[in-house]
Amino acid sequence: MVPKSLLQSLRVCLTTFYLLLILITIPISFQVGGLYCGLSFTVTLFNLYFATTTCKILARGTRFSRITSVGYYMQHFFIPSLLFLFLSGFSNEELKRQIHTNTGPDESLVHLLRRATQSQTWVFYYYYYRYVVRPWQFTLLRSTPYFTLLEGFFAVLGIQAIGETNRWLSYKKNSNMWIIASLMVSGGIITGSLYYLHRIYVTPIWELSVQAASLLGFTFSLVCGLGLYGIISGRGSTIESSLFFAYIVRCIYEISPKLATSAMDEIFMLVKDTWQSHQHSLRPTDNLLSYYHNVVLRNGEMIWDAIVQRTNVNVSPSSSRVQLVWLRLQPLWKFVMNFTSGVPSSINEIFRLTLSMATEAVTPAVVTNLCFRILIFYSATRIIPALQKTNRRRYRRFMRMLYWYSPCIVIAMYTHLILQYSGEINNDLCLWGCFPWSNPDENKVIVDSWGFWNWCNIFCTMAIYASELIGSKST
Repeated sequence: MVPKSLLQSLRVCLTTFYLLLILITIPISFQVGGLYCGLSFTVTLFNLYFATTTCKILARGTRFSRITSVGYYMQHFFIPSLLFLFLSGFSNEELKRQIHTNTGPDESLVHLLRRATQSQTWVFYYYYYRYVVRPWQFTLLRSTPYFTLLEGFFAVLGIQAIGETNRWLSYKKNSNMWIIASLMVSGGIITGSLYYLHRIYVTPIWELSVQAASLLGFTFSLVCGLGLYGIISGRGSTIESSLFFAYIVRCIYEISPKLATSAMDEIFMLVKDTWQSHQHSLRPTDNLLSYYHNVVLRNGEMIWDAIVQRTNVNVSPSSSRVQLVWLRLQPLWKFVMNFTSGVPSSINEIFRLTLSMATEAVTPAVVTNLCFRILIFYSATRIIPALQKTNRRRYRRFMRMLYWYSPCIVIAMYTHLILQYSGEINNDLCLWGCFPWSNPDENKVIVDSWGFWNWCNIFCTMAIYASELIGSKST
């Protein structure tokens, strides 16, 4: 029997490996293969994980449970192969032309499959896009309010959970250390938030109108009022108020993707400069790779050449059978030595190529937003069942179901963020005058959908947090 701790560690490693692959391959599919290649790749991953997760749940408690579990975790290793399949398929110019013109082949699919040759394999990808990818694209384009509003609700839960934990550590344990630490952390969070709030007003990327500036002033007046009310009344805390203020500043940045991208690029550039300055202070020989190249490979080659020269000198017609066998195996041994010494360099080249592609494709703002959402969504699966005093088992079962299908949620969330930050999502949202029964002479009200739903998230989050403060008991 395999120990449970070992199985748990293996699951954690495979989950981390899956997240790393998803983090790298999905933006590469959009950057290299284009929009339709990325959508096809992500919908395939979504359907694959949905099917394997369903099979794993249905097979629980049966003799097929181990088989489905192994199949579920082994599919992680097929993600690079799927990426290469769609990259090669969507490189066909005829397929791109058919998709862009929205005019598929006039023949039926059955007839095309009968006479399909190697030059006509784009037909498979076209019909896959037509009947599978299009519904996926339609769903993602209209999922902005769900992801945005749920993020605000779960963020309030996370902030309150952190506040309750800090309150328990400060008062239940009767430790002044936690009070001082929370004040210092709160001061740092507020200072950083004020800095980035200042950048909103002075940056040339987002040109504030009079209406937007007035709305910002009104919003932060309410946020500061809620924070002060929570601290003074004892129903909140300094750490809760500072985190709530920082989250609202983050939501303001999310209204403009260009503003959020510039802020994250600035942070990552600062980290990169600090890392490079630290690397330059180290000697180039103080790492394992240079030791491998300078010591192991060079000494190994010297020892091997000495053995070969000695063997060639001592071999004569009267040599023993062992020496003759060694002479015949010499080319094979040399091939094995050259092959094994070349494998690390080949792996290094593949790693560098993948890293360069991922660096060009991955956007820091998208990755940071995704990590933040994964963190608060995972926290919600632990917080919500603990808050329910009745039907706790039912809520735990429901949250466990969400946790099982979390790979599908992560894939959909990541794809939606990439579409949003790349500008592929239609930003026009008609609020008035666009209905079929509307008067054609009536003025239409059209707003930016991303900004509109982020403003809705800001005010809904403030309403939820205010209701929680009013309904909670003071401490």
